[in-house]
Formats: sequence, structure tokens, C-alpha cells
Amino acid sequence: MALIPVAVHGQTLPYACAGSREAYGVDGFKNSLFIWTIEGGEIVEDYNNIIVVEWDWNVGTHRLEVVEITESACIGTPVTAFLEVNAPQLDIGGNELEICENDVIIVDPDASYMTPLSYEWQDGSSGNTYTTGNEGLVWVRATGTDGCYNHDSATIIVNPLPIIDLGRDTALCGTATIDLDAGFFAYYDWSTNEIINPITVGATSQLADTISVEVTDFKGCKGSDTIVIYICEVDRLFADIPNTIIVGHGSPNEKWVLEHIGYFPGAVVEIFDRWGRLIYHVEDPDPFAVWDGRSQTGKEMPMDSYYYVIDLKYRNSEPLVGTINVIK
Repeated sequence: MALIPVAVHGQTLPYACAGSREAYGVDGFKNSLFIWTIEGGEIVEDYNNIIVVEWDWNVGTHRLEVVEITESACIGTPVTAFLEVNAPQLDIGGNELEICENDVIIVDPDASYMTPLSYEWQDGSSGNTYTTGNEGLVWVRATGTDGCYNHDSATIIVNPLPIIDLGRDTALCGTATIDLDAGFFAYYDWSTNEIINPITVGATSQLADTISVEVTDFKGCKGSDTIVIYICEVDRLFADIPNTIIVGHGSPNEKWVLEHIGYFPGAVVEIFDRWGRLIYHVEDPDPFAVWDGRSQTGKEMPMDSYYYVIDLKYRNSEPLVGTINVIK
């Protein structure tokens, strides 16, 4: 117990630990009343000339003052003393610490004190840092060799990774393109060296092209996806070429439709009769009206079977040949 003599106007007391309870007292006349004033703490027990103070966590210099009132109502000169309230300083980074799924965080107490410190974490470990990838509360207590301690805590928030879906692997032929949309995020890094979204890609080689993207969301979390653009398979693309047109009668099949031929600018279509004579030739045809059963001069051709040759002018693909029937 530290004593403050009434004959002395003040003295330097031993320091106290923040959050601790300490007793202080004075000597005086018999039956005197002592009035205490405490800064930075609370009197939790008062025995007149002895008090017990619980110091708050406001680290620094604090003042104690006591005034003696004698039995005859004489008021003494206030006696003042000062002491340091000490505690380790530490900060583990804020109230909330955010990480991404599958990542870990090293929580560093960033502590300092006038004596060496030891640590106790919420799981009982005692390392200088704490590593975790789990969501929840993390706290640490740092204690000096003098017994003074402090503590800090934070909530670990684990943010989910971005989910990206570029769609199913596909095949593109000719000038066909596909829009790849990775969704709304902060940053994009495409294997095509583009950094925007969405992007448009086409068939760029005779081999399968693997296109990938890594995105970064607004929490700094990353996700990725990949799509494969396969080799153009012309035979598969034109596996179901219509073999009949019905001229007249308002039929929906009055014109020969080859929708996919629009992917091949410069394609050439030729129609021959059964004797091998060329009756129709067109370059870069309208995919929805490749042929309407007329000759090159506009003459309606009779009902019959005709031969077609479709040259896509695409890389090394062979011309497509077959028959088409004209019905009236």
C-alpha cells in the first residue's frame, strides 16, 4: 500500500497497471475525514484514509488528491500525488479483418511495451502472431513481465470467391464469334491480354483455343474460368443440309436456307442439272435465300433433282456436294 503523508504536498507513486485495482492511503489525525479525488480511475472501496482504486485503460499520468477534515472541522491543505498508469500498446488491425476463401491471414498484434511481452490467443496458443483461415473472433492478451497487460480483438470475415461461368466449350467456324461475359467485377485479366468485359472472340487457329479469365472482385478476391474453342468441324456444321425446296404454293420451303454459310464470307454455291450443266452460281450468298429454284437468268427450273457444290473457301476444307430436289 502506497502512503501519502499529510505533511508532504505530493510524491511520485509506483506506477499501476491499466485495469488493475490498487490500494492507497494516508496518515492523519484521529477521527479525521478524508476526501479523495481520483483522475483516470474509480474508487471501488473507501475506508476513509484508505481507498481501493480501479484504474481505467487510459494509459498515462494520473492524479490522486486527498483533503483531510479534522474532527474540529479544520480543512487541511490538499495533498497531491501522480502516478503512471501503464499497459502494453497493441493493435491487431481493426475490428474486422477480411480475407478470401482458401486464404489465410497472419494476425500481428503490433505491440510495444517497456518490458518484454508474452501473448495468449483465444485458442490458448502463445506465438508472437496468429495464423488462421477461419471465420470468427480472434483475440490476444499481451502481458509484460511486470504483470501489466492489454488485449485486442477482431472478427475475421471470410469472403467467398467470385463465381465465373464462361459457358460450355464450343466450336466456331469462319467468321462466327461468341461473346464471353465473366460478370460484373472490379478487374479482368483475359488470356487474350484484354482487361475489359465482355469480350468477343472468334476461331483464331486450326487448333483448339483455350481462353481463360481471372477476375478480381471489389473485396480483392479472385476467381477464374476457362472455355475451349474447338477446331471448326465443317462436316458437323453442315450435317443437315436441306435437300428439297417447294416452289410456289406459299410454302415456307420456297428458298434453300443454309444459315451457317453466313459464317463464311466469299463462299461459292453452284447448282448443276442432271447433265452436269451449270445453271446457277452465287458468291457470298444470302444464308436464308441461297437458291430459289431459278436459273442464273431467272428462269424457273423444272421439277427434278439437281446437284450442288458448296465451296466455303475456308482453309483446307473440301467442297460439300449433294443433291437438292425442286418440287412444284
